[in-house]
Amino acid sequence: MSNLACSSNFSGNLITEWECHRNMVVKEQFSYTDPSGHEWIVPAGAVANGATIPRPLWSAIGSPFVGAYRRASVVHDYFVGEGDNPDVDARARKKADRMFYHACRSDGCSRRFSTMLYIGVRTGSWMSKLPKPFESLVVADEQEWIRDSAEADMIVRKFWELVDKSESESALVGEDLDRLDEIIDEALGIQD
Repeated sequence: MSNLACSSNFSGNLITEWECHRNMVVKEQFSYTDPSGHEWIVPAGAVANGATIPRPLWSAIGSPFVGAYRRASVVHDYFVGEGDNPDVDARARKKADRMFYHACRSDGCSRRFSTMLYIGVRTGSWMSKLPKPFESLVVADEQEWIRDSAEADMIVRKFWELVDKSESESALVGEDLDRLDEIIDEALGIQD
């Protein structure tokens, strides 16, 4: 693990309770301190739903509710406007995306996987400006069924193109998030 990842940490335990569908409510405050020393505090009562990692990518990188990046996912959800924190501008979103990368590394995700997750949340930010990427059908017993759409297929393709381009340019080898952002912004047509 890099020195950056070693200099960051989580404080407190992530204790959640399922609310409905895929919403988790944080039961006790916990926080993540990034490599620069900034503390990202998630208050009790915050809601996380995993939406910052686009659902079409869950089959590629896993659900945000399990595994080594679960805590990072909850902190990221809170700081990018999911649940109770809706007023987040593009600059704050980008800072939270970078925090997510470091939080994933801090929790034991490999550099390569953390980079893939970072590409996932950046894709999620871009995707939030597109038409809804999948259709939901709620039936009488409130079971949610998801049917992938052409937009969801396009998002998955874009994600893997970004991963491949990042690997070919060695952006996955180092922790050069500035270069990775250039690759992502160029591929997705994002302009600051």
